[in-house]
This record gives sequence, C-alpha cells and structure tokens, in this order.
Amino acid sequence: MPAALRSGFLVWVLWAWLSLGLAGCAVQPAPVDALRTQAVAGQAADVATTAAGLALGAAEANPLGLATLGVKAVVAHQIRQAPADEQPGLWSAYGAFGWGAAANNLCVVAAMATGGVSAALCPLLGLAAGMSVWEADKAAREEATFWAICARERERVPGLECVYTARRAD
Repeated sequence: MPAALRSGFLVWVLWAWLSLGLAGCAVQPAPVDALRTQAVAGQAADVATTAAGLALGAAEANPLGLATLGVKAVVAHQIRQAPADEQPGLWSAYGAFGWGAAANNLCVVAAMATGGVSAALCPLLGLAAGMSVWEADKAAREEATFWAICARERERVPGLECVYTARRAD
C-alpha cells in the first residue's frame, strides 16, 4: 500500500476511533447507560481498528478470528441479562477490554505505517489504555451500582429514599 494511502487511512481510523469514544459524551445519560454506551463504543473501536490493521496487512493475533464477533454479541447479551447491580462493573470491564484492544490495534497500525519498529510495545499500550478506561469508569460504576441496589431495595421497602454521595478523591 502506498505511503500516502496508508497515512490517509491512518487518519481516518484515528478520527473514527475518537468519534466512537466521544459519542457517549454529548448527553449525560444514567450512569449504567453511559457505561453501556462506552463499552459498545470500545468494542466497535476494537472491530474497526482490527479491520484497519487487517486491511494494511497485519495478521490477526486473536485465535478466535471472526468468531470473536459472535463472542462479543454473546457477552453483551449476557451482561444485559445479569442482575442490575452487577451490570455496571461488567459493562465497565467489557469497555476496558474493547478500548484496550483498540489501542493495541491502533499502535500496530501506526507501527506498520512507520516500519514496525515499535510493534512490540503495542500490547503494553493496550493494557495501559484498558486499565485507564477501567479506572476512569470507577465513579460511574459506583454510582450506577448504588442506584441499582436502591431500586431493588425500593421493591422491598416502598418509600425508601436513596441519596447518593460520591466518594471523595483519595
């Protein structure tokens, strides 16, 4: 692939990745909805960046290959079926894995465009990105879990008032 075409494709991939990542930021949805949106965007970014890498000639490292798409759908379905107070943590983890994989993939694409020198560092970048997303979701996870538990307890105790107070920064 010519260098100019690779550069243009890389810019498009970066734009798409950032667009997907920021899509959930325009509106302030309920905490679990924000986590779900972020998780789905992360998984979509993983798929898009995998496709970009494959289009540029990278080899798929995931032994499941295309079956990964089915696994992603099953996992999302299972999270939707989980108890409401477990969903925030599950969505957050699902998103962290997706964004971490997407960061790894983008790193591989960038490494390919620059001669492949830094490709060995890509898994570390992906791990750092996934951990960063997980940590950034902490407050949303805690609040969403609180409201899910509150809703469950209101069924047992009608009229129960719940007041959420976020943790102070450590």
